[in-house]
Amino acid sequence: MTKIISYQRPENLEEALSLISQDKHVPLAGGTQLNTNEDTEPLHLVDLQSLALKGIASSNGKLKIGSMTTLHEIMKNSDCPDLIRLSSRSELPSTLRTLATIGGTIASGDSDSQLIASLLVHDAEVTILNSSDGELSVPLQEVLIKPEGLESELIISIDIATDGKSLLEATGRTPADTPIVSVAARRCSDGDRMAVTGVAPTPVLVDPENPTVSLQPPSDFRGDSEYRIHLVKILASRALDLLDGEK
Repeated sequence: MTKIISYQRPENLEEALSLISQDKHVPLAGGTQLNTNEDTEPLHLVDLQSLALKGIASSNGKLKIGSMTTLHEIMKNSDCPDLIRLSSRSELPSTLRTLATIGGTIASGDSDSQLIASLLVHDAEVTILNSSDGELSVPLQEVLIKPEGLESELIISIDIATDGKSLLEATGRTPADTPIVSVAARRCSDGDRMAVTGVAPTPVLVDPENPTVSLQPPSDFRGDSEYRIHLVKILASRALDLLDGEK
């Protein structure tokens, strides 16, 4: 478990940003990651609860989700696309969904996160606050490529597109297990989007017509690299068939 040196709860964004810019000061959102971390390196926790970063609202034709909004709140919100609600539910057990936040989920960048894959196909853009540039809107895939950049930044909100049809296909060792590989897909007026979990350090966007290009999945006890590539091909094909209306 993380060794905590100090606990601070800033009342505004400027104070929070100043604190997390300091060495070994880390933001605390829902606590589901930090409280289970086996690294015993001493850390200063900066609690984000008082920053008014919760909430879900329509904005400029998209849905804006505050970074401190919990997975449970997303799952229960009827304005969220069905895929986002479904993947929020599958992300964690019910006891943790009331604590875990969407901002924390993005910051963790878990390779198996179906929620992150679902956000990718819904064209998610992350609003980030840093000391040098102020607020920036960055595509989620760029945030995932350089997660170390979040160490001294605050995730403010996530904007997602809500149009089109989206779905998720997955294969696990059992229905209750975290999927070995999953494929999120969305079809909208300007084409298809597809994202895959379990094949890279984080979920990744892929070409729907050729989803295995450049993929080099890891091997572990759940399945080797070749098997994961095979699953991507099968699940991607199945997802496109379902988007086409085939059963």
